[in-house]
Amino acid sequence: MTTFRLITSGLLPVILSVVLYRSQRKTKFGQLPYMLRQIIIGMIFGALAVLSTEFGIDIGGAAINVRDAAPLSAALIFGGPAGIIAGIIGGVERWFAVLWGAGEFTQLACSIATICAGIFGAAMRRFLFENKRPPWFYALAIAITTEVLHMLLIFLTNMSDIKTAFSYVQACSGPMILANSVSVLCAVLCVSRMEGKKTAGQRRRLAQVFQKWLLTSVSAAFVITGLFTFVLQTEISKTDTASLLSLNISDVPQDLDATSDNMLMQYANWIAVEVNSIDASGGTVDTESIAALIEEYEVPEIHLVGADGRIYQSSDPSNIGYDLSSNEQAAVFLNPDSKAGYMGAYQPSFLNPNQSMKYAGIALENSGLVLVGYDAPFLQEEIAQRIKTTAKNRHVGTSGYILITNTAGMIVSDGHDENGNYLAQTGIVLNRIPADTVFEADVYGMPAYCMYSSIYTLAGNYKVIAVLPESEALFSRDIALYVTLFMETLIFMALFFHLSWLVKHLVVDKIRQVNHALDRITGGDLNVAVDVRSSTEFDSLSSDINATVSTLKQYIADAAARIDQELEFARTIQHSALPSVFPPYPNRTDFEIFARMDTAKEVGGDFYDFYLLNPHTLVFLIADVSGKGIPAAMFMMTAKTHLKNFAESGLDVDEIFNRTNAKLCENNKARMFVTAWMGMLDLTTGRLRYANAGHNPILLKRASGRYEYLKSRPDFILAGLKNFKYHKNELQLLPGDAVYLYTDGVTEAHNANGQLFGEERLLASVNDNPGLSMEELCQAVKQSVDAFTGDAEQFDDITMTAVKLHYIADADTITTLPDRDSVPYISSFAKQCMEKLSVPAKAAHRIYVAVDEIYANIVHYSGAGYAEMRIMQHDGRVNVIFRDNGTPYNPLTADLPDTTLAAKDRQKGGLGIFMVRKLMNNVQYIYEDHHNVLTLTLDLNE
Repeated sequence: MTTFRLITSGLLPVILSVVLYRSQRKTKFGQLPYMLRQIIIGMIFGALAVLSTEFGIDIGGAAINVRDAAPLSAALIFGGPAGIIAGIIGGVERWFAVLWGAGEFTQLACSIATICAGIFGAAMRRFLFENKRPPWFYALAIAITTEVLHMLLIFLTNMSDIKTAFSYVQACSGPMILANSVSVLCAVLCVSRMEGKKTAGQRRRLAQVFQKWLLTSVSAAFVITGLFTFVLQTEISKTDTASLLSLNISDVPQDLDATSDNMLMQYANWIAVEVNSIDASGGTVDTESIAALIEEYEVPEIHLVGADGRIYQSSDPSNIGYDLSSNEQAAVFLNPDSKAGYMGAYQPSFLNPNQSMKYAGIALENSGLVLVGYDAPFLQEEIAQRIKTTAKNRHVGTSGYILITNTAGMIVSDGHDENGNYLAQTGIVLNRIPADTVFEADVYGMPAYCMYSSIYTLAGNYKVIAVLPESEALFSRDIALYVTLFMETLIFMALFFHLSWLVKHLVVDKIRQVNHALDRITGGDLNVAVDVRSSTEFDSLSSDINATVSTLKQYIADAAARIDQELEFARTIQHSALPSVFPPYPNRTDFEIFARMDTAKEVGGDFYDFYLLNPHTLVFLIADVSGKGIPAAMFMMTAKTHLKNFAESGLDVDEIFNRTNAKLCENNKARMFVTAWMGMLDLTTGRLRYANAGHNPILLKRASGRYEYLKSRPDFILAGLKNFKYHKNELQLLPGDAVYLYTDGVTEAHNANGQLFGEERLLASVNDNPGLSMEELCQAVKQSVDAFTGDAEQFDDITMTAVKLHYIADADTITTLPDRDSVPYISSFAKQCMEKLSVPAKAAHRIYVAVDEIYANIVHYSGAGYAEMRIMQHDGRVNVIFRDNGTPYNPLTADLPDTTLAAKDRQKGGLGIFMVRKLMNNVQYIYEDHHNVLTLTLDLNE
């Protein structure tokens, strides 16, 4: 459950960062003023910091939490003010949180750390990353540094209780550094992914390269020093532990001797008190008194020595009269310095050389002394009793202890009251472990460092084992290691950030100033002077650049004059290669064509062309060569020449493209290509054959409709694949239909905001100008493009061609759109036919009148989409046949007008058909295949 709470707390800054970042980009929240957004974001992340405090994992006096991730994420991702606000909210709440249960021990450290997290994140974003979101690895480094500072603050604010502080740091540092760092890292990575990936192959900036290698070096130095500190401190701790264990083991025999001697001297003191008491009462210490004292204190011997140094009373009467001064061993008890109490060594007795004794002498109040002797059995029992209590009263360090076992491995003395158990039950096994050597064991389930040594006493041989828990043995190492690593982290990070800042401000910013000036110079502003003089190197660089630019300006001025002249020649040659006289065929009224090209530079890669292969076949095309300038113009001339040559050889459009493509692919080392659209219009049928090599879709307008895009799948570009096979398409045009061709310079023209003119605006432009001639239409489109782009520079050639079919005519038939504009075409065609058929003038005039009347009725009343007139001569008769798709109507059924009445009195209508019936020999009407068919016949023989 605790792990789940910690993971959840760590995920909240990530989720909140993603939600707020998306809101800034996708909703009206991003349109709020900057500072208002910062305040809102800061308060939200501040609330998240409060939540992290309340849901922290309590470890008794402190809590593991992810509070610092909130202000860090706010500062690094959204802005410094947001991070500072979040840090202050989280820090202040942590200070008062002790009132409702938060840990008081780390109150000050945690409050300061949270506030510092917001300030530190804001400072890094502002001064090191130019108020931009840092890369993920910097965000990770900043988060680690912040948490390390947090841990150090726990030490600094609790110097009076460093062990407790260390226990909290030891428990919290790992989870908190990991959780906060991963949380900030994931937040930055998720936001970075939402922004999109870097362009492949994009070069990193100098500051980034420097920071990367500096961070690598600093990290390597940190790892090396950390490992060295760990190894060194571990060895120091082990050495200190060995010394401590050895010292405590060596103290055991001394303590045992001292406690034993103290007890023996205590017996002597008690007996001396008894003797002094008898003397004080006026009594005499006789043999019975001595026997009573021996029985009471259970000591082997008691001797009373007089002022003369002779024994005057003894538990063994044979010793009475012995002169202590006669024996060097005994004489020491007569030394005035020894009368306060002296303990002799265990050695052969001066009273009985065959028995070893240990004597304790205490001076009596009336002169003389009491001499108490202890034999081997007494001493063995006494030492055995002292051994049992020796371990209980000794501590190794603070929490360590001593174990004493006999030769059988049974514990005879232990601070854990395990006397009587065997040593193996504690977890210590001494087999094959040499004495006076530190070894590790789990003693009573706790890892510890141990050492043992053997001691030899009158009571027997024993093993003394010193035990020091590993936690205490390595405490000095751990606290030194933690503090050292924390300090090194801060020092290395401070060094890293400071050097990064120095490189940025002293080198990178100056390089940017130079590059900014160079960008303006390379952009064409040669009046810019580089003035970066912060160091000798930059001063020299600035002077050299300025001198180079000055020389370059002179060269450019000289070359510009020559280039301008040469480009003007090239432009003149290019435009002269394109048809530029309009109307190009003044005697042709069956179609209308216009084209124009506006180059983006002096010469361009677009071109158009049109020509009559024969009197009834019109070829027109438009193309766009990749690239700009003279290379594109040269490639354009080559492509134009091949296309026209193959067209004039009689090939169809698909085969023209096949052969042109093969030619253009030869030796195309520059890898240039052409998009092209070519059409062949049969003017006698209206059938249009066309091919499209990767060009824009054309616009088609039917006579009775609006312009629409002719959507068809284009073939591949010319000069792209040598053996590519192109396809022919067909389209039936009717009188009044029009096609509009253009290059992408029209649709991709952009304004100052980077918006494209686009296909929709083009479609609206051509449809907003109905009834215009083809020339007027092209001019209207160009004006629309110019109005849209405004002052934005033209970046591509603008080329367009427009063709309109007025009527379709062969030897004896003409097809038209029956409108007012088509009337002259019908009259002209009728005259041509009369002249070709050699019809007499009088008869021809009668036919002209009839044609005009019938066609006028079709134009005004039929509602036809198209009309067809055919004139034939057979057996001396001229037949004129009208055919239209209008409303079914038989004019022969209409009532004939009463010509006897005055014009004002006659019923309107019917006079025209009446005249036609009078002028023609025969008039017939039928309705077939949804068409009105009216046949007029005039006999030339009458």
